[in-house]
Amino acid sequence: MATRAIPTLLLAGYKVNCIPEVFDEAAYQQAVHDIRSAATRQTTHPPGPAAATRPRASTRRAP
Repeated sequence: MATRAIPTLLLAGYKVNCIPEVFDEAAYQQAVHDIRSAATRQTTHPPGPAAATRPRASTRRAP
């Protein structure tokens, strides 16, 4: 689990030191792949339709 957190921490600007005995290369590579896939999905999907705006209610009161 710690190895999968490393790419996210690096992207956030943290300096990460991990001893080789607990570092899992496969888990690290999968985490990097997951982050890249998520970033690609965010940039390739066009934005959804704009939210409909409601007309403003009149603040003027009738006598």
